Amino acid sequence: MPIAKTGNLDIYYEIMGQGEPLVMIRGVGSTVDHWYEQVPVLSKKYQLLVFDNRGIARSSDPGGSFSTKNMAADTVALMVALGIKKAHVLGYSMGGMIAQELALAYPEKINGLILVATDCGISLRISARPEYSGLFTEMIRLGTNEAKTAAAACLFAKQTFESRPDIIQRYAEVSLRFPAAQKTLERQWEAITRHEACGRLQNINAPTLVITGSEDVLIPAENSRVLAERIPNARVRSIDGGGHLFVVEKAQQFNEAVWGFLDGLSQQEGS
Repeated sequence: MPIAKTGNLDIYYEIMGQGEPLVMIRGVGSTVDHWYEQVPVLSKKYQLLVFDNRGIARSSDPGGSFSTKNMAADTVALMVALGIKKAHVLGYSMGGMIAQELALAYPEKINGLILVATDCGISLRISARPEYSGLFTEMIRLGTNEAKTAAAACLFAKQTFESRPDIIQRYAEVSLRFPAAQKTLERQWEAITRHEACGRLQNINAPTLVITGSEDVLIPAENSRVLAERIPNARVRSIDGGGHLFVVEKAQQFNEAVWGFLDGLSQQEGS
C-alpha cells in the first residue's frame, strides 16, 4: 500500500498516468476512490496524484483540529516526499478551500489552479438554504448511513434523482468502502466553517479556473463568481444541470473543462 510518511502523518496516495503532474484534493468524507470518473480520463494525458486526506480511509489521524491551512501543508509535504516540485492543483469542495490555502502559502508549487464547487470562506460565503444545509449538518452530526443517504438530496441535482438512480447508487457504493468516522467528519466540517481566504484571493498568481454546477444547492453557484471576481484573471465555468456532485453527474463536461484549461496552459508555456 503506497504510504508517504510526512512528519507525524502517514498519507495514502496513488499515482496514475504520465505527463505534467496534476494533484487532486477531495472534499468532506471522501477518498481516492471517489475520483472514479476522473482518473481513467485525465490520466491519459496527466500524471495524477490523488490521496486520502488526514484522518480519512487509509491515511493516519495526527490528532488535534483540522484546518484548510494544515491540510494544504499536508498536500505540499506529500508532493515533497514524492519529489514533485510543481504541479497543477485541482481541489473539489473542501479540497477547493485547501487548494486556495496551498496557492496562497506555496505559490511556487502551483502551475495551474482549478477550484471546483467551493467558496472563499466565511466572510463572503453564500450559504445553502436551511433545508439543504440541515441535511448536510445532520450527516456530520450523526455520521450514520441513514443520515448520509438523506444528505444525498443536497449533493445531487433533482434531475439525477428522477432519472439517473445508477449514478447515486454507484457513488453510495464507493462511499461505503471507507466510511469516515464521525469525529473526522466533525473536524473536517470545523475546517470548512473556519476557512477564510476571501480577503487574500488577490494574492493568488496562478492561472485559475473556477468550476461550478448550475444546480448546486450545497455551495451555490454564486460562490464561484465571488472567487472568480477576486482572483486575478480567473475564469469561471458553469456546468449546466450539475448539482454539487457534478464531477460524477456531469463527468464528461467536467473532465473536458479541466482538460481544456490545462491544455491551454500547456500551449501558452510552449509558445
